[in-house]
Parts: sequence; structure tokens; C-alpha cells
Amino acid sequence: MLYSWRFVSALLGAACFAGFFGALLGVGGGVFIVPIMVLMFHLPVKIAIAASIVSVIATSNAGGSSYVDQRITNLHLAMFLEIATTIGALSGSLLALYLKEWVMLIIFAVMLAYMAYTAFITRNVDDHRIASGNYTDVKQDRLSAYLNLRGDYYDEAAQKTVTYTITQAPIGAAISYLAGLASGLLGVGGGVLKVSAMNRYMNVPMKAAVGTSKLMIGVTAAVSSILFFMAGLIHFYVVAPIAIGTTLGATVGTMVMNRLHSAILKWLFAVLMIYLSYGMLTKALALKFGLHLPILD
Repeated sequence: MLYSWRFVSALLGAACFAGFFGALLGVGGGVFIVPIMVLMFHLPVKIAIAASIVSVIATSNAGGSSYVDQRITNLHLAMFLEIATTIGALSGSLLALYLKEWVMLIIFAVMLAYMAYTAFITRNVDDHRIASGNYTDVKQDRLSAYLNLRGDYYDEAAQKTVTYTITQAPIGAAISYLAGLASGLLGVGGGVLKVSAMNRYMNVPMKAAVGTSKLMIGVTAAVSSILFFMAGLIHFYVVAPIAIGTTLGATVGTMVMNRLHSAILKWLFAVLMIYLSYGMLTKALALKFGLHLPILD
């Protein structure tokens, strides 16, 4: 496969965009960069996923360390959820090597549409709960209480310290396994599911969920990348600009995230997910049925 300098430069720019929004939303950038590579650069989905997996490791290192420094990341929660996520990542990577391309595109489209829906219906919840201070008014399940899962961080937008109590640890672990499966299968780092799981089911504020997810996704992606490398799907001229671009974008994104209200983050997330979901769906229909629907590229 031959790559021109113009092609590589365009990939670098697209990766900066993906890294920036990935850092804002804790999703690693893969959820943006895979559709971009498939829809705009017309790369095979498996090569795009392999490149995205490597870029997720880079962007996790750039963004994750910054959120740890800002004390937004919940390290205790991250270590607990990472066990299930890593097991899922191994399962998904093996599955990705055998599934047909159009099937993977359909799965990706459905996942993105679901994430857009959940972000939209909960867009104002965080700001209201932070203002009222009721993130501690929950009853923990046995596992959450045994592990003493709780945390706090300083919210720059609200200008106050937010304290929260974590619950539903078994549900969080189950969804984290699915997040790992999605990471290995689709090259998205798994953050797109983990952020939603922590925020919606585990009583973790959006920003703490983003910071915690950002730390976790690098470990998850590292597990998946080994199998893609062994399968010969990692191309240097794709991986290099993607990894550099996502790292640059993630560095800027981590500086911006804590200054925005959670409702703005969720609006951005929902709009981008809907657009990318539609794009992946049209690509799948074109591959399988020869049906070409209009889309902006």
C-alpha cells in the first residue's frame, strides 16, 4: 500500500481532531478516527481499527497523565474495572480477525447511535446534581462498599469540589467487559462505553468518568494491539501520523475539558456520535447491498 505526503498530512490533521474530542469525552479518539479513516480516507476497516488501537495507547498516555495530575481520575475505580476490560479486549481482538467488514461496520453504527442517545437524555443531569451536591446520596451495593469506591475532584466550571459515592460495581464490571470487547473488535479503546457506564449506572460524575476512562483505555488497547500486530494489520505510514496527531489533540483537549460544563460535553458527544453512526451505517449498506445513501465527507 502506497501513501503520499498529502495523505499522511491529512491523516495527521484528522488525528488531531480525534485526539482533541477524545480527550474531552474520555473515549480515546478511536471512536472518531476509525469512521474518519473509513469514510474519508477509504481505508479498509481492519487497518483503520489496528491504527486506532495504537493511537489509543498514545492518547491515553498524553491525556491520562494530565487528568491524574488534576486529580480528576479515580485510580481505585480504574484498577477495579480494568480487570474485566482487559479480558474483554482479548475476546474482541480474536473476534475481529474473523468477522466480515460490513458486520463490523453495523456493530459500530449501532454502538455509536446508542451512545448518542444516552448522552442526550442525560445531558443536564450532572450539572443539576453537582449544584445540589447529591452525588453522595446513594446506597452502595456490597461490592462497592467492600472496595470502598468513592472519590472527589475540583470542578473548575462549577468552582467547587465534587464528592461522590460509587455504586453498582457488578454492573460496572459487566459493562467494562463489553467495553473491552468493543475495544478489541472495533478499535475504540472501550472508553465510549465505560464513560457511559460510570456516569449512568455507577453514580460517577461525567468529568470523573472521563478522567478515569482516559487512564484505562491505554491498557485495554495495548492488549488488543498485540494481536493486530501479529496479524500484519499495523501499517507504519498510517499508525505514525495517527499516533502523533491524537497525542497532540489529546494534550490540548485535557487542558479544556474541566473548564466546560458537563451538558456541553454531552451535547458535543451526542451530535458527533449521530453523524458518525450514520456514516458507518451507509458504508455497511453500500458494501453488503450496494445501497448508496447521501453523506457528507
